[in-house]
Amino acid sequence: MRIFAFNILKFSVPGLIFILISFTLYLNTKTNIETKLTSFSKHSVLLMGDSQIQRLHGDAISSGAKNLASSGEHYYFTYQKLQTLVQNKNHSIDTLMLGVSIHNFAPVYNRLFSLDFSEGEKSLKKYLYFIRMFDNSGFLTTFDKILKPAILGVYATQDFGGFYESTNSNPKEAIINKTFNMHFSIQQNEAKFSNSQRTYLYEIERLCTDNNITLILVSTPYHSGYKEKIDQGYYDFFSESLKRLKHRRHLNFIEDDIADRFMSDANHLNKLGAKKYSKIIGERLKAAAFAGTQGN
Repeated sequence: MRIFAFNILKFSVPGLIFILISFTLYLNTKTNIETKLTSFSKHSVLLMGDSQIQRLHGDAISSGAKNLASSGEHYYFTYQKLQTLVQNKNHSIDTLMLGVSIHNFAPVYNRLFSLDFSEGEKSLKKYLYFIRMFDNSGFLTTFDKILKPAILGVYATQDFGGFYESTNSNPKEAIINKTFNMHFSIQQNEAKFSNSQRTYLYEIERLCTDNNITLILVSTPYHSGYKEKIDQGYYDFFSESLKRLKHRRHLNFIEDDIADRFMSDANHLNKLGAKKYSKIIGERLKAAAFAGTQGN
């Protein structure tokens, strides 16, 4: 019996030590990451969302604006980040520019929010330290699904996002098709629309309202070849989702007839396109601000 107990102890101690080290690392790293994230709350204008708005120049839109957008970021993680930012009661955030577009409600965002898919596991690994402990979102489900990506996430570099630039242009049809299939293909009988995206979009709006932050939605252009492939039902879901928002402004460039030389791929602006639209958005914000002062 003693030999059996010794063998159990011999095999369990290394595992317990690993768990203890991992948990200690998690607590220390989480504190450091939250401190760094909170430091961004000194900026009055933040750009957040996925890789579309990640292409925009913050400084060209508003002096000192900070781009925190991240590739493939579900609104759940945007919401988690924003909660940490406004937790600083002395924050200077007065405007949130949130990327929102038709593909944000496509099936791929179901996968980014489910540990049944590799995309969801990557999300947990990528954004682990931004999630509030004991969150009850439904994204964090059973222990066996959480364990592997969570352990990997503890030791992974977390994604703070930020401006990204591309020099690609005139995307080929193969690239357009690949992007469309990635966004809109349905796997494992998942839902056609991402209702979780809609849910956390509304949570972001509520958080902005509660903290006196102006919410501006930004939809950057699509390549015409990509746009024409999208089923009308997704246009309708997108429009309906935005109509339910009460406190927001929408800068919508989806219908712009944009030249291919401004596009990096199916749904991203390249360096030239980013420069062009960052300037347009900045001018519209200044015009709106001027109109507001004239009205007072």
